[in-house]
Amino acid sequence: AMYVLRQLLLFLLFLGKLVLLAYVCLRAYRIRLHAVNTYGMVIHEFDPWFNYRATEYLAEHGWKKFFSWYDYMSWYPIGRPIGTTIYPGMQFVSVWIWRAMEMIPKNKYKVPKEILSQVPVWLLDYFPNKGKFLAFGPMSLNDVCCMVPAWFGALATALTFMLAWELSESSTAGLFAAAVMSIIPAHIMRSVAGGFDNEAVAVSTFCAVLWLWCRSVRSLRSWPFGILAGLAYIAAAATWGGYIFINNMIGLHAAALVGLGKYNSSLHKAYSLYWIIGTAGAMRVPCIGNVPLRSLEQMPSLLVFAGFQVLELCDMFRRRQKTGLTARRYFLFRVLVFTAFGAAGAGVAYVLAELGVFMPLGARIRGLFLEAVKTGNPLVDSVAEHSPANESAYQSYLGSPRFLAAIGLIFCWHQKTPGKFLAFLYAVVAYHYSLKMSRLMIICGPIVSVLAGFPVGVLSDWCTDQMLNLVSRQPEEAQAEAVPQRTGGMGSIYRGLWWVAKPLSWP
Repeated sequence: AMYVLRQLLLFLLFLGKLVLLAYVCLRAYRIRLHAVNTYGMVIHEFDPWFNYRATEYLAEHGWKKFFSWYDYMSWYPIGRPIGTTIYPGMQFVSVWIWRAMEMIPKNKYKVPKEILSQVPVWLLDYFPNKGKFLAFGPMSLNDVCCMVPAWFGALATALTFMLAWELSESSTAGLFAAAVMSIIPAHIMRSVAGGFDNEAVAVSTFCAVLWLWCRSVRSLRSWPFGILAGLAYIAAAATWGGYIFINNMIGLHAAALVGLGKYNSSLHKAYSLYWIIGTAGAMRVPCIGNVPLRSLEQMPSLLVFAGFQVLELCDMFRRRQKTGLTARRYFLFRVLVFTAFGAAGAGVAYVLAELGVFMPLGARIRGLFLEAVKTGNPLVDSVAEHSPANESAYQSYLGSPRFLAAIGLIFCWHQKTPGKFLAFLYAVVAYHYSLKMSRLMIICGPIVSVLAGFPVGVLSDWCTDQMLNLVSRQPEEAQAEAVPQRTGGMGSIYRGLWWVAKPLSWP
């Protein structure tokens, strides 16, 4: 009976968290409506107006003419080839939403006063039209474009919940992370209604990619999620140029797992599926093309992919050996194989570089690593958002949650999921990038929210468990899914640092 009571309490707690998550997403949406509530359905700022103009053209002429469109009114009198210079993801999503809403019949229902009288006054503020009537039907393209940032702001909040839950194994941590994400200025500044800009949609896709990638490496059987991660990456690449950050971030995380001796066939499948599907899809975006195979700034993820194939070949060779190989011999075998492939790859790269196949680093990317503030590009240097960030910027855009996030980095050590390394790496890289370019403060929003949820969630769950144990002891957990023995080679690095790295190992 006490066990049943415990399960009932857990179920009620789960329902309560779902209600709170819905409330947090609703608040995230309503906060971002301030501009349209004050000034009406008006798109503001220069870039959003250009994006709206492109969306209008797409809706009127279709995608074939859109990708061959040369707009003489943009950058007048020079003009601009829209199809090959724009990330079209946001425009396509907006047109799809607009056309889907066109199929909804227009209806208007008046809510009886008897029902309204039973609803608390403060709750009516959360209903459209103060709850007096409910209206359903088509929206104009202008109104859809105005609302897309707010809609995706709420979606990013929900996806932050999923990402934090996956990294921390705590739904409470995810709930607090979503609450922070809903109000953190680093995200709000790019997701207010009327601010029809690429980042408004891109942050949601970034959170989706990171969540699905971490889900794909959770266990030995979760590698199929790498397919979904690749599909989400295609959406990210089609939406904003910051997709390079996410791509290299996942490559860095995969390489770090190998360095810690956590390589296995499941990790190989997950990353290979993600990279092949994601890269193939991204190359279909006209403004990207074959850049993932030529650009130096995207070489890290390509090198990780190539390295994973060599690692898997070595493992396949070892599995086919009837007598088996000792760890020492297998390590030397890997060194020889990697040396051979590395030498061959270096020779091919040298020839391709001489032929001019590789593209140099972009001006913005160089600005993230070079000490000089000026990049040499007048267009880049003239934008204030490209200047380095300072303490006041961190206070304005990240506020107090950044201090909780610093504590959350310590709690990463407590977790047992391989995704926790991504949280640490993401935090370090995002902090470095935002120091160099204040515009990239936007990528700090999700990770600060996630890490801020770690200490709150872990401590809250511990307190909840103590209270539930007063009702009934938790039954013994089933045996965790076995993780294969490390395959040697890079695993020897893990053994060399065993006493330091032991708390990081999987159970």
